[in-house]
Amino acid sequence: MTSTLNTIISQFILLPASLLTVLLIGCILLYKRCNRSALLLLFIGFGGLTVLSMPFTAQHLVQSLGIVPAATPASLAKAQAIVVLGGGIKRDQPEYAADVLNTSSLERVRYAAFLYDEYELPILVTGGNPGGGEAEGWVMKRTLEGLFNVPVRWMETKSKDTDENARFSWDILSKQGITVIALITHATHMPRAQRAFEQAGFTVIPAATGFPDLPVAGVMNFIPQANSLGLSNLALREWVGRLWYWVRGHTR
Repeated sequence: MTSTLNTIISQFILLPASLLTVLLIGCILLYKRCNRSALLLLFIGFGGLTVLSMPFTAQHLVQSLGIVPAATPASLAKAQAIVVLGGGIKRDQPEYAADVLNTSSLERVRYAAFLYDEYELPILVTGGNPGGGEAEGWVMKRTLEGLFNVPVRWMETKSKDTDENARFSWDILSKQGITVIALITHATHMPRAQRAFEQAGFTVIPAATGFPDLPVAGVMNFIPQANSLGLSNLALREWVGRLWYWVRGHTR
């Protein structure tokens, strides 16, 4: 129940629901003939959608996250294990008659398979089922072993967020004497995830994947585009996540 409520609240804070709500209130005020307030809200709503849909804006929002560069062979050679964070799953896909990984999770496990082929490090997958159905950890394990022929040594299936990913992974790996990990998640999520895992006790080697496709050239930087709105939303989601962790006392 708490997880569902948090999801609903976060969706209203993020795009497009937040700006659509502003536009809806503006339309209601316009109908009520509160013209000045209505026009202000309509300007904020339409202006926000326009600006946040520009590649220029999306690029700067993503850069503000402090994205780390791709991992190097020298740094990965120090890792004792690979930890893969779940990024979501698709429920009850008819062609598979099962839950499957969404695009984000599939990118992460694909990179984990690549690193396993290169370094043969044991893998832990972590992700629960806050939305119901199979846990992300189970689906990641099934995909790595069945599709990529890569063994998964440990699986964590109770976590509901990044902080729990980190703490529950520490509970498993520290008992095995493993404290140095190559952490796999998306580049935009890595700064927040790295802090959470370091606070749990790990020495983290960031092994980011899914780097955003930036930038575009010339005047196209200022032409609103749907994928740029999605990228802006991704960056805002990370900033909201950092703020939420700060409020809860889980960040430095």
